Amino acid sequence: MRKLKLRAFAKANISLNITGAAGGLHTLDSVMMSLDRFDTLTVTERADDKINVVFANAEIGEQNTAATAARKMCELVGRRGMDIFIEKGIPVGAGLGGSSADGAAVIRAFDVLYGLPHTADVRKAALSVGSDVPFMLTGGLARVRGVGEDMFFMENKLKIFAVGLMSGSVSTREAYGKFDEMYRDKQFCPTDTEKLCELLLSGDPAALGLSGNALYKPVSMLEPSVVHNAELLRECGATVNMTGSGGMVLGYFTDIDKFAACAARLRGENGFAVFAPAKVGVMYEWIER
Repeated sequence: MRKLKLRAFAKANISLNITGAAGGLHTLDSVMMSLDRFDTLTVTERADDKINVVFANAEIGEQNTAATAARKMCELVGRRGMDIFIEKGIPVGAGLGGSSADGAAVIRAFDVLYGLPHTADVRKAALSVGSDVPFMLTGGLARVRGVGEDMFFMENKLKIFAVGLMSGSVSTREAYGKFDEMYRDKQFCPTDTEKLCELLLSGDPAALGLSGNALYKPVSMLEPSVVHNAELLRECGATVNMTGSGGMVLGYFTDIDKFAACAARLRGENGFAVFAPAKVGVMYEWIER
């Protein structure tokens, strides 16, 4: 049986505007960037058609994104059995896209092992797994709109470093539920995304000043430690933004000395982490072929 090892990289939402709703989902206008924290997946073919997903260091139920992705891929390439062993390196419930990263890695594994159909079909299948999965499959830096189907990839010309502090976990469902209570029209756009992309494309550090997250206020009401962690990072001179639906709060820097000073100051805080950009969403290597 052939075997692959894959690294599935995290993401940060430099910006996250909520523009409305469609088909029961919130529509977004977000700038996403891959980060160098990753989950490691070992994928082994089976002789039968069973899909087994095991997490080494996290308690995640059977209804997980990796298993969903495997089932979707079986619909494209025919019934294939697979053992999927996942070591979590991306914090769970952080807003860093860990579950979407796992789904993207499973899709990449099917592509490498069996050869998937046309790219458009793969992206459609990825979108059916989760709205972040199409971006996580490619990774890098992109403006993502709608429910994840509209992606514009950009070259990352900024050396961006981040210090992260993990606040209490808030589920995505809770975060969006609170947002809907606060914003009845399901719209809040704190970021000028056009200007943000323009500055990122020119490598202008002022881009980080345009970061924003429509879910920050709703989540901070559910989990006050988000505000506390944001203040700690601001005291270090960081540009601060929560990623996804939380609870990781990121302090961004383009000056590596200021980044290092912040990291040294906050290293003892709960949920401390440091990040740099990653260029891809998923990497793989053969173990047995």
